[in-house]
Amino acid sequence: MAVAVFDADVLIAYLTRGDAHHARARERVRASLAPGVERRICAVTLSEILVGPIRAGRADVVEQMLARLSIETGHVDPALARSAATVRARTGLRLPDAYVLATALHAERQGVEEVRIETFDRSLARARARLSGEEMT
Repeated sequence: MAVAVFDADVLIAYLTRGDAHHARARERVRASLAPGVERRICAVTLSEILVGPIRAGRADVVEQMLARLSIETGHVDPALARSAATVRARTGLRLPDAYVLATALHAERQGVEEVRIETFDRSLARARARLSGEEMT
């Protein structure tokens, strides 16, 4: 089994045809639809994705996208909050990005064979490379 953890930037670009990354976002989402791949976001990422559509009075498009693509939204429990705080302290990532990385590291600790973070944020990708395999308490 594999897991694709989405950062908000990819899903925002996916929803926004005029976004400079729209075509790349579509490719990443399409690749995540391969058999055996679960798609996940953190509840914090959901908040980020919803801001623009709420301003436009179209929050429903986010819920429709999540349902259509079978993207699971994970809850923020105390363990994930501690992990995200540790990620932020060790990397300096913004807290929403720290939650994305903590979500991916949690999947790794659960024994998922392949965990990908779908992001356009290079600092998040670099932080993932630094922290993979470390103990996150």
